[in-house]
Amino acid sequence: MFKKIIALCAALLLALGAAAPALAEEAAAPPLSAGAACLMDTSTGQILYEKNMDAQLPPASITKIMTALLGVENSSWEDTVTMTDASVFSVPRSASHLALTPGEQLTMEQALMGAMLPSANDAANGIAETVGGTIENFVEMMNARAAELGARSTHFVNANGLDDAAHLTTARDMALITRAALQNEAFVRVFSTAEYVIPPTNKQAEARNIGASNKMMFDFTKYYYPGIIGGKSGYTTEAGHTLVSAAQRDGRTLISVVLAEPKNAAMYEDSVALLDYGFNAFTSVTLTPQELGAEIEAADAALATEEPVTLLLAAGTGVDSLQKSYQVEKSDRYGMTVRVGLSLPEGSSGQYSEVASAELRYVVPLAAASAGAGAAPEKGMDWKAAGLTALKWLGVAAGAALAIFVCLLLYVRLRYDIRRLMRRYRRRHGGAPRRMQAPRQAPRRPDRQPRPRAVGEGQGLSSAQRPLRNSARYN
Repeated sequence: MFKKIIALCAALLLALGAAAPALAEEAAAPPLSAGAACLMDTSTGQILYEKNMDAQLPPASITKIMTALLGVENSSWEDTVTMTDASVFSVPRSASHLALTPGEQLTMEQALMGAMLPSANDAANGIAETVGGTIENFVEMMNARAAELGARSTHFVNANGLDDAAHLTTARDMALITRAALQNEAFVRVFSTAEYVIPPTNKQAEARNIGASNKMMFDFTKYYYPGIIGGKSGYTTEAGHTLVSAAQRDGRTLISVVLAEPKNAAMYEDSVALLDYGFNAFTSVTLTPQELGAEIEAADAALATEEPVTLLLAAGTGVDSLQKSYQVEKSDRYGMTVRVGLSLPEGSSGQYSEVASAELRYVVPLAAASAGAGAAPEKGMDWKAAGLTALKWLGVAAGAALAIFVCLLLYVRLRYDIRRLMRRYRRRHGGAPRRMQAPRQAPRRPDRQPRPRAVGEGQGLSSAQRPLRNSARYN
């Protein structure tokens, strides 16, 4: 019995030893035959793997991801798409098409399905003319939307992806465009459809049965991928084989992009390998703001950021392997904003070295901020605003001083003119002006003296005894 137990343990150890290299190989970054590739996590935008992802290459029909995105953003399902000579005859007969004819009418939904599933170039042109008025205007819309999404190395020339020397993109840019498109429910409806029927039209009596060109969406093919959301493939002589795929597993959604594939089978094999690598070899790690800013000296400022940062690390890569970089993006007396970059040493693993970035906001308490308002200027003080304020007050003070000076000059001049006029008047009239002289008084009349009377005249006599004056007048 004891020998059997020992033999069983030995067999188990041998099995584990044989499985360990296999597990390690599964966790390693896959070798790819693609000329360029990118693997992106949609929730965070973190790039998990890259191969020449910023090399500009022709995209072929994965261009139609942008065409469909603009179609659903700028129209409704029931809008009418009327085919024109330009939209029909600009497509070579050797390229993929729906055999649409000038004057034929489809709904926008039917045109989108035709452009995305069998990659019909004439349907893509019809969408472009309906949304943009002309194909040229629509191409301008495509380039503007790409720049808005951060796809700055992309330049579109047409809406279908046919070869043109100036029609270029990158694996990173196509991942960015697809990530934005997956946030639109109408686009996902088109992107995830495997089969569709276009009913008879005004020019076509029979229905058209169409199916997706991406073999990863059909469970009867060897390239079927469980959890696949959708995808778009492409091929031209210049571009080779290209494929964009999106899949979901355990609550995570990944986007894989491969460009310049030498064979049709290779683009599926590389896409499956990339998605498996992303789902199997990475674990989710959450870092708190306090952990991110552990090395930051913020003096009296308090950390105001509360949202943690979630990132993905490849198997065998620990949090202690992360390198942090700090950059102050904004600083004032109320606090500062710091950009924290997380990266891995080059060549430390198959994972892309730039892992994540986050913003940390530090704020100064109100009391400290108020106290600091009257203190010496801080390093982050807005000197331009302070200088403008000082110049404004200097201008006000100079204006006030000038006004006072002018008033004094006017006062002195007025006094001088008044005195000169007075002197001129005295010389001409020999005295001060009348209005300047004291008022003249009337001569005083001397008091009238009583007439002297003769002694004894009328004295001692009564009124009856006094002689009447001028009695002769009455006789």
